[in-house]
Amino acid sequence: MAQKTIPHSVDAEQNVLGAVFIDPKTIQSITDSLAVEDFYNRRHQQIYRAIIELYKENIDIDYTTLIDRLQNKDLLEDAGGSDYILGLSDTTPSVVNLDHYINIIRDKAVVRNMMNISKTIYEKGFDAEDMNEFIVEAEKQIFEAARSRRTSDFITIKDVTEDVIEKTEDAKNLEGELTGLDTGFERLNEYTLGLQPSELYIIAARPSMGKSAFALNVATNIAKLENRPYVAFFSLEMGVDQLVGRMLSSEAGVASNKLRRGELNNYEWQQLSVASDRLKKLNILFDDSGTVKVTDLRQKCRKLAQENRLDMVVIDYLQLLSGTSGQTNRVQEVSEISRTLKEMARELKIPVIALSQLSRSVEQRPDKLPIMADLRESGSIEQDADVVLFLFRDDYYTKDQSERPNEVDVMVAKNRSGATNMKGFPLIFRKNYSQFKTKVFSGGESEDSDLIDVDD
Repeated sequence: MAQKTIPHSVDAEQNVLGAVFIDPKTIQSITDSLAVEDFYNRRHQQIYRAIIELYKENIDIDYTTLIDRLQNKDLLEDAGGSDYILGLSDTTPSVVNLDHYINIIRDKAVVRNMMNISKTIYEKGFDAEDMNEFIVEAEKQIFEAARSRRTSDFITIKDVTEDVIEKTEDAKNLEGELTGLDTGFERLNEYTLGLQPSELYIIAARPSMGKSAFALNVATNIAKLENRPYVAFFSLEMGVDQLVGRMLSSEAGVASNKLRRGELNNYEWQQLSVASDRLKKLNILFDDSGTVKVTDLRQKCRKLAQENRLDMVVIDYLQLLSGTSGQTNRVQEVSEISRTLKEMARELKIPVIALSQLSRSVEQRPDKLPIMADLRESGSIEQDADVVLFLFRDDYYTKDQSERPNEVDVMVAKNRSGATNMKGFPLIFRKNYSQFKTKVFSGGESEDSDLIDVDD
């Protein structure tokens, strides 16, 4: 059986080094793309290290200067000797395929790095005491190695323009139809065209504004779509029985306090049974295990994606997540969390909804309307999010004096791909049913004015 060799390409390494002598201007693109460690052959590492030194010192690179540098450092023999260096340009046909040679070297280097990481993970496995920590650290190392893969080439404006025109024509043919997942709320769809893959949506509000209920409504509406999308709902605050209880209340139109006490009449029992049958058909997956590390959450979502059981993720709520160990303060930790959620959305090509608390500074202002500054103390949430929605209830602060009872304003504070609306659009919040409905105007009054308030 033939012995396997470590992945590398002597020819590609020689061609890259030889290109420097054929056309010295190539050194810029080579040093931008390759590190010394990317070369496998020890001779080539010594030669490339000396080339980098000369380049940084603004010394012209040719056979004489390179050989002289290696001689002065007593490394000429380690580099193969003068004859080997002089022969490098003879092995290089031209610099036309330089990018191809560079990519070969980088690909081989990444594979070798993965092999070394796998060996390290294997060895550490013998002493692993905490399975979760072991998996998280292994995943982190593999992810970092994967990020070192070759970057894609630049895309010309011609190609991008044609792609945009094609998408515009597709949108025209849709005649106003959504391009993402239907939230079930027409006004929200107008701003987002549906929840889009690879985008991070933040739904932020102070407590008791209806964040959890709104997220459950959106998740249910999406799960009801014809193709039955899979929705993963991570609840870090409520148990799954509470969540499903809210869903049953909303679906059946039975007040949640009646469900908790079991005080239902025959008609309500019938409605509850019908609602239960409908919900059982939906692909909503709950996780209330108390997962607090964002890396654990991402790992679970990757597993679902590999099983083709993931189309959207909802997290209730972001501030209850924790980052990796070693963060010096909470601001940095939350920044890491929001960045990880955005990376997960892009990697898995799904929309991710994360609920977020707003700072207490809202309560200290005469005007209680939330603003983007209320998010900033939580790190980079504002920067990482594609869409930021604020929920605001006037009747929460004004109680019986409110002219808009049971209304929630949905404010579009940020929309990377569309319009914003800080005035917001109203939805009726049937609080005791955990149900949001489009406001129906009739003589200036909205319906459901006698509903009971419950906590978010």
